[in-house]
Amino acid sequence: MADAPTEEVNETITLKVRDQSGEEMFFKVKKTTKLTKMMEAYAKRRGVPSNSLRFSLDGERIGAEDTPKMLELEGATATCLVSETQYVMHT
Repeated sequence: MADAPTEEVNETITLKVRDQSGEEMFFKVKKTTKLTKMMEAYAKRRGVPSNSLRFSLDGERIGAEDTPKMLELEGATATCLVSETQYVMHT
């Protein structure tokens, strides 16, 4: 039973991120990893600034400091939705 905490730390989950058009990307992360890592990787793959994206799970916004464990994500896969915001710069 001494290995239980180590197994929990190394436990992973696959996050399915779906955008407004239905396109999906998959990220495998540890349950203790801050989601900012996934958010930045998603933004980089899409070629957009990470601060232009909003991630949500079950209608609730996901914070960059949240982890799958904090959000009580269970099972092998969880689906997150992402929306892109348009920023208008005034000169």
